[in-house]
Amino acid sequence: MPSTIRTQTSPGIMSLVTPALFFVAALSGSYLFSFKTRHARSRQRDMTVARARGIDYESGEEDVSRNAESQQLVYDSGTDDDFLMVLDQPQFRTTFGVRSGAAVRGYPSYGGVYVLHCTPVELDFLQLDRFHIAMRSSDQVEEDIHCANMRRLGATWWESEGAYRRRGMDMDRSNEPVTFVGWPSGGGIWVLRTTLEDASERGIGRINNCYSMDERCRLIRQMGGTFYDQPEQGLSLGY
Repeated sequence: MPSTIRTQTSPGIMSLVTPALFFVAALSGSYLFSFKTRHARSRQRDMTVARARGIDYESGEEDVSRNAESQQLVYDSGTDDDFLMVLDQPQFRTTFGVRSGAAVRGYPSYGGVYVLHCTPVELDFLQLDRFHIAMRSSDQVEEDIHCANMRRLGATWWESEGAYRRRGMDMDRSNEPVTFVGWPSGGGIWVLRTTLEDASERGIGRINNCYSMDERCRLIRQMGGTFYDQPEQGLSLGY
């Protein structure tokens, strides 16, 4: 009696591809829904900020590149549940980072911004707290006085915050000028002008390790600084 041979049909290629297609479609739909949700939230935040600033969000008439330089990012955690606050004018007078001291800014009535990275001694000279952020003054007269005090320490004026940041991205800054200023208790002024390259080679940055303004003046003198009886002779105090 002949034996019966049973054969099993191999699954067709479509039976393998079809589940994979369903999986890809489901994954794409989930991603598309997530993207639309995130975009809607982002757009809603943008429209809220635009309405608060009196901007027609739909028209797109605002000059974004110009306004970006005058805005300040206050908070952004990078999550969907948190928010981004944009201020039309920078509000912080001091900011802290990894380095010692603080970055100090001043916003004069004639525009632009003064920027100076201050040591603790210089912060005391400017009557700024060494540990807590100081806010920009709402009184422009007081802010101009702050800017005048920054000029007494050799602060640099920039046309805009954007101009200052672009300068910081330059590859070769070896010839960038650096000024160290000291105001001795006995009157006059000590000034040392050099470049980043020279300051690095000679270790002039040790001046920033001083504990007092008089000690700072002594170090400036030792590093080759010049003393002026009349401060305006050694430093441009006007604007």
